[in-house]
Amino acid sequence: MTPAAASAGRTLDRNAVGFWQLTYQSISLIAPAGAMAATLTGAAVYAQGALPLAMLAGVITAAFMINTTVQFAKTIASAGGFYGYIAHGLGSRLAIFGAMLFLLSYFNILTNALVFLGGVFVPGVAGYFLGIHLPGWTWWPIALLFYGLILALALRGIRPSLKYAVATGTLEIVVLLVLSVMLIVSTSHPLSPEVFNPKWAAGGWTGFAHGVLIAMFAVSGSSAAVSLGEETHAPERRIRWAVIAAFLFSSFLFFLMAYALTVAWGYREMGSFAKSLVPGAILVQHTLDSPALAWLLIVLIANSLLAGSLAPLLSSARMVFALARDGVVFPAALGRLDRHQNPAQALIWITLGAAALSLAAGFWLGPFQGFIILVTTSSAALFLGHLFANFALGPYARKHGHANWFLHWVAPAIASLFIVTAMVVTFIPPSFPSDLAPLFILLCLGGVWYRLRRVPPGTIARAGLLNVIDEGAPPI
Repeated sequence: MTPAAASAGRTLDRNAVGFWQLTYQSISLIAPAGAMAATLTGAAVYAQGALPLAMLAGVITAAFMINTTVQFAKTIASAGGFYGYIAHGLGSRLAIFGAMLFLLSYFNILTNALVFLGGVFVPGVAGYFLGIHLPGWTWWPIALLFYGLILALALRGIRPSLKYAVATGTLEIVVLLVLSVMLIVSTSHPLSPEVFNPKWAAGGWTGFAHGVLIAMFAVSGSSAAVSLGEETHAPERRIRWAVIAAFLFSSFLFFLMAYALTVAWGYREMGSFAKSLVPGAILVQHTLDSPALAWLLIVLIANSLLAGSLAPLLSSARMVFALARDGVVFPAALGRLDRHQNPAQALIWITLGAAALSLAAGFWLGPFQGFIILVTTSSAALFLGHLFANFALGPYARKHGHANWFLHWVAPAIASLFIVTAMVVTFIPPSFPSDLAPLFILLCLGGVWYRLRRVPPGTIARAGLLNVIDEGAPPI
């Protein structure tokens, strides 16, 4: 263990998590069924009939980002995840800002998922399938109910949370694979090359780029396992393979779902896809003529949104814990563990903050627009954070004398180029409400900069350097 770790004296349970728990931490954050209803619906707002192409482009781009995670995971592990990666490559001060970007992303996965669940999904299901039109105000009590449920699960500890994720996640994946294939073969034109033409996107290349950005975001959650670095036995082996497994599973499934939904709905009619609120369940009921399968999918989506909110809560709590333990950004109380070695205070405060932001976005913009802006904020923050990690990988590898020209320099550069291009096309020129996302991110980073002015330089210099891999930094 590094000197920083020894001096901190506050690490999480080193043997709490195994390979499959790690893999499903990432898959749960991706939330395949929830993403079918939420993230893919958000991408379809912009990509429309070109949704499969946008998904394919998003997967290819995300693969280069995942490379950075895999390379770092061989030698560095901590509760801070990318916070530690960036600190070892670019220094602690930049690592704090990079960590806050990843934290903003995970935090807003939580906020957007529960706004969608309470304000879009539940009313859509009640109205379409039950003929019950819920009053407009009911979305926020539903969202708060689910906030209470995920906090209760998280406070039980990491093991029970991940056991739940493994059990329900396996069922979810199997059902989604089967339903996707059934939707494809039930259409009159199961092979449709037109869905790979960007001209079907709303607004041309700008809309397509925004769709790619959200599609990249859909599978980029594969890196969520890195925040469990302190709780993993042999993290130098298990984390990278868990990240790879989660990425491959989710990429194949998401592309298959995007293709199935588009050809079953009709690529020319995808402008109405997102407006239907629960398009996947509608397709299953009408195309497959199976109300039972539609209700099974509805239950899985609701559970996926629950598990997909629990995973980012677990990850963000550990990042807050790591930053608070280092004496930067957050108060020291959030860097303490309870008797079960669980960051309970961080879990509670993140849940309260996320609930407040969910309510604010939903009341101001309405649940659907609130969901769109929160998911856009989350994706933009994630990709900006990945830029920090990409820039850190080459210097870190060179410092240890084992740089590979492609893995440590070219692949991160390609990922960064894709990210910058998608961000520029998406946010320039600015438009309301999309321009709220970068403004919110800048406001948060400005707050961090102001806070760091009050932190001793020596404390900042040590931040993010804890590494629980006993071998230190072997060749990568």
